Amino acid sequence: MTLLICLFFGNLLTAVLILAYRSRYLKDGTYWLFLTARLLQLWILGLQMLQIQINAGYIFPLIILAGFAWGAVEALALLKVVGLYSARIKKYYGLFAAVSASVLLAVYLLGWKDSSQLFIWTLLACILFIAYPAYVLSIKLRETPLQKLMGLMYITVIAAAAGRALAELSLPVLEGAVAAFLADFFAVGMYLLMFLGNAGFMLLSREQNYAELERVATYDELTGVLNRRAFVLRARPLIAAAAREGVPFSFLLLDVDHFKHVNDTFGHDTGDKVLRDFARNIESCLSSGDLFGRFGGEEFAVLLHRAGEADSSGIAERLRLSVQNSVIDEAPLPYTVSIGIITIQPDERLPLDMLYKLSDTALYAAKQQGRNCVVRYDGSKTGV
Repeated sequence: MTLLICLFFGNLLTAVLILAYRSRYLKDGTYWLFLTARLLQLWILGLQMLQIQINAGYIFPLIILAGFAWGAVEALALLKVVGLYSARIKKYYGLFAAVSASVLLAVYLLGWKDSSQLFIWTLLACILFIAYPAYVLSIKLRETPLQKLMGLMYITVIAAAAGRALAELSLPVLEGAVAAFLADFFAVGMYLLMFLGNAGFMLLSREQNYAELERVATYDELTGVLNRRAFVLRARPLIAAAAREGVPFSFLLLDVDHFKHVNDTFGHDTGDKVLRDFARNIESCLSSGDLFGRFGGEEFAVLLHRAGEADSSGIAERLRLSVQNSVIDEAPLPYTVSIGIITIQPDERLPLDMLYKLSDTALYAAKQQGRNCVVRYDGSKTGV
């Protein structure tokens, strides 16, 4: 009874805090699921305490129904916060909860009143509910230490529930000290479950929000490549490393030719598709050690680490050819790109803003030469 009271008031406090939080900040589906899971858990704990006091036969079926609903909602809330929630997953959990509850209730109403056996099957069904989230966190994702820790905690909860189900079998080998250990282990699992459903969920939600903010601050929303700020932040260490190691590198500035004409002729939606297609084509031609980002509008930049003049010229030409004969919306929509390029030798030192300025000069020369070409900046010569 003491355990039930502690769990009840712990979940009650959590529900109150969530409601207070939601009254100030924007509401979303994740928190609705999380709050619903807490309220269902409160309902289950309240019914269990009521059953201890009055031992009415109608209470146990209500506990079964609430238990299956809680298991489904808890799992869906967790999957939603880690970005794996989908209509198919929702349908699966809803169907599984409905079928499981219907079968057990039918068995109960048909005269099978052995609460111990029903409790075992309820525990096993709840294990199946949280098995997939546990697998996702501990094995499939494992992207952060928090996800790994929560996955291990859910596995512990599954083990505790399985142990409690074994204890209900009343096997001779599970009597005495073993039964007491399983009961204590189950109590620990319930405390862990309350922690996972409360603090763990909130921390994981915050972690996902920070990851989303970082993604928005790092990548261009339209094309998915680095934005200008992120490109500059990542380019500076690479430039410094090239100087320390005494290796050349090259900076390319790319501009889609006649992009305004594309927008005016085919519309801005088609123009956006051209930029996305352009970004995909260019990115597919680069290696993992190269940087590629959008500087604004139809202007993009590439940093080729450890690429001298010969290598960078070959790569630039490959980039130019990659966008020709493009197909947008299953229809040919050819467009071209002009590229300005500058290579920095090991004995040269130029800041990134100067690299941009000089490559922009070369890019301007490429436009003047009729577009759809690569022009290299050469400071030893007049002009470009």
